[in-house]
Amino acid sequence: MKKKLPVFFVTFFLLFSAAAQEKCDAVFSADTLTPPGSSVALNGQSVETTLKNLSKVKLFKSDDDKLYLRLVVTENFYFNKVDVLELQSGTKSYYAKDTKQYKLSRSQGQFTIEIFRNYVWTLKELGVTAIVFGSSTTELTRQDTKEIKKIAACLFETIAEKK
Repeated sequence: MKKKLPVFFVTFFLLFSAAAQEKCDAVFSADTLTPPGSSVALNGQSVETTLKNLSKVKLFKSDDDKLYLRLVVTENFYFNKVDVLELQSGTKSYYAKDTKQYKLSRSQGQFTIEIFRNYVWTLKELGVTAIVFGSSTTELTRQDTKEIKKIAACLFETIAEKK
């Protein structure tokens, strides 16, 4: 009986210390973002992840509670083309009409779209499995999808705190 008591306390301590840790690994940073079609920069906070193909996904929450998704892509370029951007999350899709791919450099293009709060939940649960723009599809790996889920969960926590 005496040997079981220390094991119980150690187990109890480990369970509580695990529960006390923050769920969000990502770090929010102060940032600015200029929405497409606007010349005014918004202040806010962002969280970002880099994918396997060196593309980047940034989720941005402005001070006036608008949400944006910024994709910096490294393949399938259509610089300055305006078309429908489809973000596939498993069997669900999010469509952003009249989206323009801006040229950042010879090897990078950028999309910036406004997203809705309910889509952040979809990102948290399903991530992004593919990006479709024009006639090109860019498939994302499971690891990339997992990274997007992580940063979306962090953003979702900050949205849920304000309610």
